[in-house]
Amino acid sequence: MTDRRALNRRTRSLIAEPLTRKRERRADERRDSPRREIALDVREPGRKSRSCMGDLSLGGASFVTTAPPSGDSVELLFTVPTFIGPIIASAVVIARKGLPKGTQVSVVFTDLDIEAELAIAEWFDARSPLPSGEGQGEGVRASA
Repeated sequence: MTDRRALNRRTRSLIAEPLTRKRERRADERRDSPRREIALDVREPGRKSRSCMGDLSLGGASFVTTAPPSGDSVELLFTVPTFIGPIIASAVVIARKGLPKGTQVSVVFTDLDIEAELAIAEWFDARSPLPSGEGQGEGVRASA
């Protein structure tokens, strides 16, 4: 008996398959919560705080630092224009990613005052413009 796999080998040279994509698959924002750039003071228990720029969301933050936290718990200190005084939030580290300029650290808030959370949400709403067409014609109607 002969091995038919060696004799009748199919090739797919008839169909040209592109090696690169025509466009990026996911160009839109996939996160549930919007992000805003903000200055953060990051503290670890028993260590000095360090300042770095980061992205703030309703549930957490991410920041890039050259000295990443050694433990999993941190405390963030930041200010938003809709809240009087600094906001202090306890957080837990959920991810670390090495970058050419340092380490990106992602954290989730574990303890955040409700007034502070509402102030963050209000700040996001104040800075988010409505997409064209939304919000028009709602609420007030002209009477005929």
